[in-house]
Amino acid sequence: MREDDEFNEPYLPARYKEVVRKKKQRRLLKKIGIISIAVVVIIVIFVLASGMFGGSPQPSPEPTTNTSLAATLVTTPAITKETTTPAPVMQTTVATPTTIKTAVPPTTIVKPDTVAIITTTEMPEPVLTARAAVITTPKTDGPKITEKDAQAIAVVAFPNLPAGRTTVDLATDPVFGQVWKFTLQAGTTTEATGLIDALSGTVVAFSRTIHPGGRPQNPVLTMGNARQIADSTINDRNTGILSINMSDGRYIPLPAPGGSVAGTYRFVFDRIIQDYPCDNDGFIVSIDSVSGAVTEWEQRWESPDNAFMILDTPTVPKYDAIYAVQAKAKTIYPSSISSLQVVSAERVWKDGHTPGTTPRPSSIPLAWKVVFTDETIRANPQILKPGVGWVDTYTGEIIDISYPH
Repeated sequence: MREDDEFNEPYLPARYKEVVRKKKQRRLLKKIGIISIAVVVIIVIFVLASGMFGGSPQPSPEPTTNTSLAATLVTTPAITKETTTPAPVMQTTVATPTTIKTAVPPTTIVKPDTVAIITTTEMPEPVLTARAAVITTPKTDGPKITEKDAQAIAVVAFPNLPAGRTTVDLATDPVFGQVWKFTLQAGTTTEATGLIDALSGTVVAFSRTIHPGGRPQNPVLTMGNARQIADSTINDRNTGILSINMSDGRYIPLPAPGGSVAGTYRFVFDRIIQDYPCDNDGFIVSIDSVSGAVTEWEQRWESPDNAFMILDTPTVPKYDAIYAVQAKAKTIYPSSISSLQVVSAERVWKDGHTPGTTPRPSSIPLAWKVVFTDETIRANPQILKPGVGWVDTYTGEIIDISYPH
């Protein structure tokens, strides 16, 4: 044997080398197993952490039954009331379950019978309470009826008058608000005057001139005949059932040179609410006692039915109301109290209000209207109107008083 071959001989027996090889394999497999387990643990931790912090649960599918929209959401910037239980049917003056009001572009929402949703982003309607007397009607840019239209309306309203000139002027009437005041003239004689509502074009008031020439001294028609004409005129100019009562009917002779001739019958009809008359709303109709023509017309019907108070039994008697007005009048004109005389005192709805306004519900009170005069008023009947005091029928307090001097 050569000397260098000694180093090429195996140092360990073959069986020992096999044992070492297997130990190395086991250690390698153990390392691979540990690494695999570590990787799996890291993956599991990552998945759990992602689910807790980064993910969100998916919404459950909506049921397909009749209550599928029970949780309907409105995404407009508004306050939305929702319910998942059947809502009882209720009558309300604020809104109905099928009404949606919005100030933004309207969104169509389909709602089942079991859901009541009220959505609003607009300014609410005025709350109708009795704490304020009126609601101001929004102003318009101008009259809807033009001057030319008003002239045509005035001419058509009086087809039997002599042909002549028609003039109209825009004005603000203390009773009717914005109106066209018209005058029909034939030559130098005024044949008719009146007022046309500048918004609706309705002739709300007019008066025709009666010429005394050629008229008999006494009426041809009776007051009963004239009353029938007045009733028919009111019915023809209005629709529906009107609750009115004639409070005054009189014959007025027509002055003429050397005496008087047949004049007119004048009727005043008051609107009736809960068995009491209105002070403002109603009709005035005058009928020619010879021809039966309507010579005067005035219609005032401005207050809604719900504006009047719901009455209990009035408690303040008439004499207390008169005394309250006399006491108030004494503080205004002390020197005239000795000549003060009460003309009338009756319970009346105080329904007068500024044109262009609408009284709020239950804001019109029932009050004692006490009409009175004194020596100054009686001495100037063409200039001064009688005084009027209004007394609350429940408290006895003065609501308002007018005492011209």
